[in-house]
Amino acid sequence: MADESFTAGTAHSRLAGEIRRLRNAADLSQSGLGERVGYTRNYVSMAERVGGNLPSQNLVEALDQALGATGQLCALWREAKKEQQARRRQGRVAALARSSSPLSSEGVEDAELSRQAVADDARNAARIARMIASSGTTNEAVDQFDSEIRRIAAAYISRPLVDVFGEIRELRQEVFRLLDNNRIPNQLRDLYLHASRLGGLQAHVSLDLGDYRAADIHAQTAWLYAKLAGHQDMLGWIKALQSLIAYWDDRLEDAVERAREGALFHPRGTTGARLASLEARACAARGDEQGTVAALDVAESARADSTMDEYSGVFTFPAAKQSVYAGTTLLTLKSSPALAKQAIGKSQFALDVYQVAAPADRSAGDIFAARLDLAGAHMVLDDLDATQSYLLPVLAAPQVRRTASIVKRARDIGDRLSSTKYLTTARAKGLRSEIREFCAPPPALPPGAGIVAK
Repeated sequence: MADESFTAGTAHSRLAGEIRRLRNAADLSQSGLGERVGYTRNYVSMAERVGGNLPSQNLVEALDQALGATGQLCALWREAKKEQQARRRQGRVAALARSSSPLSSEGVEDAELSRQAVADDARNAARIARMIASSGTTNEAVDQFDSEIRRIAAAYISRPLVDVFGEIRELRQEVFRLLDNNRIPNQLRDLYLHASRLGGLQAHVSLDLGDYRAADIHAQTAWLYAKLAGHQDMLGWIKALQSLIAYWDDRLEDAVERAREGALFHPRGTTGARLASLEARACAARGDEQGTVAALDVAESARADSTMDEYSGVFTFPAAKQSVYAGTTLLTLKSSPALAKQAIGKSQFALDVYQVAAPADRSAGDIFAARLDLAGAHMVLDDLDATQSYLLPVLAAPQVRRTASIVKRARDIGDRLSSTKYLTTARAKGLRSEIREFCAPPPALPPGAGIVAK
C-alpha cells in the first residue's frame, strides 16, 4: 500500500528514481544491490517504488555508500522525511475536523482504519449484541458467510490490517442485519457462530492497533455469540484471545487465568496448544518458573494430540507459531546464556518454517516476533552483530505492517540497548535511533490516516 500520495516532484519520488538510476548505472540487479547492502531484493524494490513507503534511514545510508552517491541519497531522504512529517500534520488536523461525525454503517469499505473508528465500532458491536441477545430474533439461510469468513481468517495473517478491516466490518454488519430481521430458528446457531468469529477478528484488529479496551469489548461480544451458538471450541478459542489481550495489556494474572479457563472447555484442534502456550508465556512474565515449565509440557502434549482445525489462518495455531511462543517464553523466563540458546533454537525453527511456506501461509507478525526474539537472545550472548542482522529487516517494515505487539517488542530491545553496557557503543546508538523511529508512528495504520487522541 502506498505510503502517501505524492507527485513526481517530491523528494520521495526523486529519491526512488535516483536509487533506480544509480543502480542501473552500476549495472546491478535489485538482488545484487540487496546482497551488497545486506538487504533482500524486496527492500531495494520498495525503495525504488514511486508511491511506496519511505525506506528506512539505515537502508538509504547503505545504498548511498554502495552506489557512491556521496550523500546525495541521504540528503533526498532527509528532505522526503520533512515532507512526510508535514503531510502527517495536515492529516491530523483534517482528522480532528472530521472526528465529530460518527462512522455510518453504510459505505464501510471506505471507512478509515483509525483509532476512533475502532473504538466506535467496538461500542456499536456491544450495543447490537445486547439487543440481539434479548430479542430472540431469527434469520434466513446464510451458508455463504462461512466461505467468506474462512477467506478473511486465512488472509489476516499475511495481509496488512487495512486490507481486511473493511471486509470484516462489512460482513459483520450483514450478519447483524440478518440476525435482527429474520425468523428461521434452525439457522440461528450458524449466524451466532459467524458473528462470534467476526467479533474475534475485530478483537484481533483492535489488539494489533494497541487498543486493548476495544479488543476486550469485541472479545466479550464474541463470547456472548459463542454461548448463544453453544459452541465449546469457539468458547475455548475466545478465552485464548482474552488471554492474549490481557498479556499485551500487562494484566499477567488475568492472562494466566483466561488461558486456564479456556482449557476447561477441552477445545478440539490446536486451541489446546495455544491456551497452554499462552499460559506458559504469561507465567514466565510473572517469574513463575514452575508454572512456565508445566504449561510448556502441556503445550507439547496438546500439540501431539491435536486434530485439524475447522478454520485456518488466525483461528489455527501452527507448530511454527507455537515455536515462536516457546522462544519468547524461554527468553522471558530468565536472562541466561543457556536459555537464550534454547530460545534461539525455537525462534530459528519458526523463522525457517515460515520462510519456506507459501506466501499466504507466512504470518508476518510471527516472522517479526521470531526475528526480534532472535535479536534479544543474541544480546544475552553479547553478539551485537547478530542482533543487528535480525533487527534490520523488522525495522525496515512499512508502517502498515507494524502491530502494537511488534512495536512493544522492538521498544523493549531499544530499552536494553540503552543500558550502561551499550551506552557508548556506536552500533547500539544507531540501532536505538532506528528503533525510536520505528516505534514513533501508530502501529498498523497507513500514514496520514485519521487519528484522534484518546
